[in-house]
Amino acid sequence: MIIIDSHIHIGQWSEIFFNYNSTVDEAITVMKKAGVSAAVCMPADNEQNEKLFNEVINNQNFKFYFNAWINPEDKILDGFLDKHLKNISLFKIHPSIQRKRITDESYDKYLQIAAENKIPVIVHCGRWQDIASYKFCLEVSLKYPELIIILAHLGGDTPSLYLECASEVKKPEYKNVYLGTESVREFKFVEQVINKAGAEKVIFGSDYNLCLPQTFIPVIENIDISAGDKELIFSGNILRLLGFKD
Repeated sequence: MIIIDSHIHIGQWSEIFFNYNSTVDEAITVMKKAGVSAAVCMPADNEQNEKLFNEVINNQNFKFYFNAWINPEDKILDGFLDKHLKNISLFKIHPSIQRKRITDESYDKYLQIAAENKIPVIVHCGRWQDIASYKFCLEVSLKYPELIIILAHLGGDTPSLYLECASEVKKPEYKNVYLGTESVREFKFVEQVINKAGAEKVIFGSDYNLCLPQTFIPVIENIDISAGDKELIFSGNILRLLGFKD
């Protein structure tokens, strides 16, 4: 079965994660050891898009899909996107780190670019509900109906939020909203999310370099769902979304 890790970071974090750093070569070693065939990679929050892009876009040792970190305060972001948009597979928005809800107007032009170019947007959803609630992402989805949104951490990083969010994204008005499993440990709740939202809505990710894919692949492997559903989660769904860029 093909496994794609749809949420990995490479590079250096800020003090939020004690300046932890990792390299492309280290990521490749970890992915191959885990049996991962390809990965959606994005910079850590203290790493420049351009630097990581240049290291991975034509890497001969492993297949990377590049995910641009969208920080509206990054003065060189617009030039980077203008130069490389056709080779950017996804956007990443992290409301908690940027201290801005995804509904903040500073994100609007990037959401428009993503919607117009069918670039999926991965959005960090966490326990900080005033800033990082999945509900703000659902607002954006209604504002930009063609925008593809992947809600990281199953929409909130706690079981109560997983299950609440899963019920919402199943609704027809959220046809372009998906759930990422990155760094979610509780296999029974992941199974309940899949049963509520449908396997076609769930995308595997590990949150490397903060976590390891070998930790989270068994969560999906050991859930009581069909092999076909596991294949959708491990690779089928993300490949379908990335197909818009092929």
